[in-house]
Amino acid sequence: MTEVLFQPQAFFEKLRERPPRVWAAYGVYLLATLLTGVASQLAVRALASPVPLGNPWIWTLLGAPLAALVMWGIFGFVVMLISGAGSRAYEVVGWAAAPSLVFGLVLLAAGALFPVQGTVPPAPSEPAQLAEWMKSYQAAVQASTFTQISRTLALLALLWSSWIVYAGLGVFARARAALGAGVYLLLQLVLYLLGNMRLGG
Repeated sequence: MTEVLFQPQAFFEKLRERPPRVWAAYGVYLLATLLTGVASQLAVRALASPVPLGNPWIWTLLGAPLAALVMWGIFGFVVMLISGAGSRAYEVVGWAAAPSLVFGLVLLAAGALFPVQGTVPPAPSEPAQLAEWMKSYQAAVQASTFTQISRTLALLALLWSSWIVYAGLGVFARARAALGAGVYLLLQLVLYLLGNMRLGG
């Protein structure tokens, strides 16, 4: 893990000598997604749940594998089309989630130490009232220390992961490494901005 974080070119050079192992790369992406989701739930533990049915922890644990698979699949497919790296593109994208995995551990600590504070009543059952309730919920989350830490780490992670993608494509598809990494970075930035807009930031 240390090598892919700080010496990604050397890491992917070694990876090139072995047959593709895309599911190992998905495991990294999954673990990063799971840690982020668990940290977020830990941070909002004092607030009323926005999930109308069931325990939000269960939804987080069940939803993480699917969310990770969808995002990893989309990013991997786009990078594969642009770079021509074949199935290696999925390996590159998966291992590029290593910074998010590391920061996910930091977020776990942040979620425990800096829970979201605020007085948010239980979610109403009426759809007309639910929209206003969501605004109050999002305002409390958006103003929290945890969210500020999360945003900062997310920005650092996407920049770091884009560098890893560039290094990986430099090994598997050198001619299109810059283009592939640039598109990957652009997509990550769009998701980052959309996430901030959803929180009202």
